[in-house]
Amino acid sequence: MGQIEWAMWANEQALASGLILITGGIVATAGQFTSWWFGAYSIVAGVFICLLEYPRGKRRKGSTMERCGQKYLTKVVKVLGPLSRNYYIRAVLHLGLSVPAGFLLATILGTACLAIASSIYLLAAFHGEQWTPIEPKPKERPQPQG
Repeated sequence: MGQIEWAMWANEQALASGLILITGGIVATAGQFTSWWFGAYSIVAGVFICLLEYPRGKRRKGSTMERCGQKYLTKVVKVLGPLSRNYYIRAVLHLGLSVPAGFLLATILGTACLAIASSIYLLAAFHGEQWTPIEPKPKERPQPQG
């Protein structure tokens, strides 16, 4: 049986948790909760997480389905170099970003999801995985006959 690529699971989990953080932050900020500034933080952190996690990484085996418009954000993530490629760094980054959002009820679900994504990224790093961009394949030119 094949090996599980943990980074794919972590990527989907982190992207979903970023969206959940944005939603909880909007609820907390618009509802004028007593600690609404944690909601504003959650919106900013959620947007950052979504921008970082939107480009999928290339799988080791098989094909990888590229997300719509991913090629533009892939260039940005590639510029960050080892800060975005290394899953140990992503695990620590996501865990650190999740802590302040945990102090507000509206964003606690996003915090829990992001902590789970962080642990999956840590597992991926233990298995030696790292983010590699999906590069477009060069188009083959038709060969003239004769």
